[in-house]
Amino acid sequence: MKLYKEMKAEKRRVAIVGTGQTKFEARTPGMTYYELAFEAAIKAMKESNIEHATIDSVVYGIYNDLFERQLMPDTYVHDYLGMYGKPGTRVTTGGATGGYAFRSGYSEVASGLADTTLIIGVEKAQDCYDWAQGKATPEVIKSIAYSADMTWEFPLGTSAASSYAILASAHMNKYGTKEEQAALVSVKNHGNAINNPYAQSPMKITVEDVMASRMISYPFKMLDCSLYTEGAYALILMSEEKVMEQGIKDPVWIMGIGSSNDKSFTGARSKGDRMGKYGDIADLRNHYESARL
Repeated sequence: MKLYKEMKAEKRRVAIVGTGQTKFEARTPGMTYYELAFEAAIKAMKESNIEHATIDSVVYGIYNDLFERQLMPDTYVHDYLGMYGKPGTRVTTGGATGGYAFRSGYSEVASGLADTTLIIGVEKAQDCYDWAQGKATPEVIKSIAYSADMTWEFPLGTSAASSYAILASAHMNKYGTKEEQAALVSVKNHGNAINNPYAQSPMKITVEDVMASRMISYPFKMLDCSLYTEGAYALILMSEEKVMEQGIKDPVWIMGIGSSNDKSFTGARSKGDRMGKYGDIADLRNHYESARL
């Protein structure tokens, strides 16, 4: 632990110097996943006013091989971006993929492995299609369900919605939370999306609209659930020395980062109302320690 503390004290300051994203949509039939990644990367490079040669390494956040029907999709994005000859790393940690990709990119720059790191998150499931049923939704849901434990949980019909529904039900049972209160989250999120030109589903809805939408997995209804989205986002991180060298104006300095995993097996969690509790506390503690607060 002492060595870890000493290593943390020696880390370099890291800043976000460029961002870029595509519009998030339910389907982007005219673009491949590496074309989506390319669009986001180019926008980030233009915003930071740096050239391809300045990038030392790339970190890819790509959750699901089955979406793209392609093992190791990051290698083809890396090639399409012209990054051959430079290290590329893929991160895949389910719903936390974006956060952990950022953590990996930050670590490369803070440790001195790289001065400038490009981070790209991209997902596309255009080819994730169930030809027998003539639609994509069942195949997409199944491919996500493969993230569950295949020995015990998947055979019981676990899905992304049902796994979080257990947590929501436990919260309702312990704290008396009402479905209408949870519906306010969807009302807020869709409402905020109206002001975001990149958002997939901007619309003004009411609590009544959410409550009347189709039940997915109690207590979650259709409008409670996150949408399947295709798109890409890119960030460029840079060391303090490189920021000064490049003359970057108004960099966003990263004060600290933190992360922690909770127990993965649902049955290993002693109580449903504890789902996420310990992981969240450890995550916050790591954030504060990293920022030296």
